[in-house]
Amino acid sequence: MALWDTDLTTEDGALGAAQTGSFACFIAAGLAGISLATTWPFIQNGSVPALVGLLSLTQLSVSLFAGIRMRSGKGLISGSATALILLLILLGSVMSVSIGGIIINAILLVVVINGIRGAATLRTGKFDAEETAEIFN
Repeated sequence: MALWDTDLTTEDGALGAAQTGSFACFIAAGLAGISLATTWPFIQNGSVPALVGLLSLTQLSVSLFAGIRMRSGKGLISGSATALILLLILLGSVMSVSIGGIIINAILLVVVINGIRGAATLRTGKFDAEETAEIFN
């Protein structure tokens, strides 16, 4: 299954998309943790890196919460908040012409958006077991 073309017609496909989105949220939280660890000494000074550190702490907490929620097939709102944060980081990478940041954040954003789509599909709960079983006949 490609990252940009998820199967949301079955419950298993939607749950898989949501769980893959949760994995991307955990990766984003790990990257925020690394950013927080590198800016930690500056947080006490009240300087610009302190603001970056506080934003990293916010991203870390939101991404962890979204990853936990999306792992169980929920997390539509927290996943959207994580996608918004990743979009802002992607725009910052584009403005600073960071090729690695653009690639990593674009992939994470696509996977989180597909996880949100999977969580939204699971929220509706309109899956037909007969239709799913028909695939294997």
